[in-house]
Amino acid sequence: MAVLKYSLLRLGVFAAVFFGCLYLDLGRFTLLFALLVGLLVSWAVAYLFFNRLRVAAGQQLAGWLGRRRYSASEADDNAAEDEIAERYHQQTDPARDPHQGPEADPPAARG
Repeated sequence: MAVLKYSLLRLGVFAAVFFGCLYLDLGRFTLLFALLVGLLVSWAVAYLFFNRLRVAAGQQLAGWLGRRRYSASEADDNAAEDEIAERYHQQTDPARDPHQGPEADPPAARG
């Protein structure tokens, strides 16, 4: 809902500024001027005055886009890569135990 509110609010600001600039009638460049000023003003107003709504809309979009479902083959590949990486780290640092925290470090390694 935050995405819809933010989008409509920003579109409303853009439309008001855009049509206000069109009313000025600057000749050949009226449309381009109205478009650029409308975009810049709507961005600035939304950034400065609608920050909470902008952040909420961004978080809502991230939630929608962040939920990626992996196929069975992708999940198997990820598990295999994790296992290979774990074996590599155990070979390079034999004192490292992935199932314990920093207290598992030997006393000489603690500074």
